[in-house]
Amino acid sequence: MPHPAALEATVTSKGQITLPKMLRERLGLKRGSRIRFRVDAHGRLQGEPILYDLEDLWAMADQARRPKRAMTSDEMDAAKARRRW
Repeated sequence: MPHPAALEATVTSKGQITLPKMLRERLGLKRGSRIRFRVDAHGRLQGEPILYDLEDLWAMADQARRPKRAMTSDEMDAAKARRRW
């Protein structure tokens, strides 16, 4: 997919933006996907999809309060599917 020079989005009154379809497709973002934003020293906004690998999931499990139930195999498969190899 070619790299566009720039993409624009408008901020709504609720502070929300809609990412252009080309960008969502390129980053593999779907409904419910999470994005981590950073602002660098020059005020430039950077964003990246949050993709957890299994080590991240183990670390989160060790830090979090214990859930009342174990993850289902479907939930585990969904977590693994978000990982890009």
